[in-house]
Amino acid sequence: MADAEEQRAALFARVSMPSESTHAAVSQLFREHDRMLVRYLTVRLQSVQEAREVAQESYARLLQLPQPGAPSLLRAYLFKTATNLAIDRLRHRKIQRLAEEQPALLSELTPSPGDLGDPAEQLLAREQAEQLLGYLQELPSKCQRVFDLHRLEGVPQHAVAVRMGFSERMVRRYVTYAMVYCHLRLQGLTVDQVRRKVSL
Repeated sequence: MADAEEQRAALFARVSMPSESTHAAVSQLFREHDRMLVRYLTVRLQSVQEAREVAQESYARLLQLPQPGAPSLLRAYLFKTATNLAIDRLRHRKIQRLAEEQPALLSELTPSPGDLGDPAEQLLAREQAEQLLGYLQELPSKCQRVFDLHRLEGVPQHAVAVRMGFSERMVRRYVTYAMVYCHLRLQGLTVDQVRRKVSL
């Protein structure tokens, strides 16, 4: 445990800082509040590892500030940033859980060869595919593009990440969100109901 904290402190010390005043202020915050921040995040996320990752990302965000401001304001900003990042992770977990609980959500786009001979099945498959494509059009443009590349064109996630300038984690998040969104729309939920239930 102490080794992990020492590694995080060493990593933090090596991060390039935009200014001396910001570096000094954030370093002081790290020394005085890191343990409390990690404990706070661990309670929210139920994972020490994720809590440390979110804390590290929060410090990185603070380091991007041009002027650090008063220590009390910077501390409040640190905890607010960490809270927002934790909420994002929890939302993403919810979307992933929904996706894992569902069967192959978009298998309707590729009917099995045995179904192709039946005109009624062909018509139904075509209508479902058109409906799904319509739902995909309701998604944010970046989410649509990621989903199209990965699920419809078969581009691997790492290649989509490079092409779009995202992390692989963000690519997975977009794909999962699109699948859950389309599934919920197929179940009859309105756009507003789906957006209240899950969000990016």
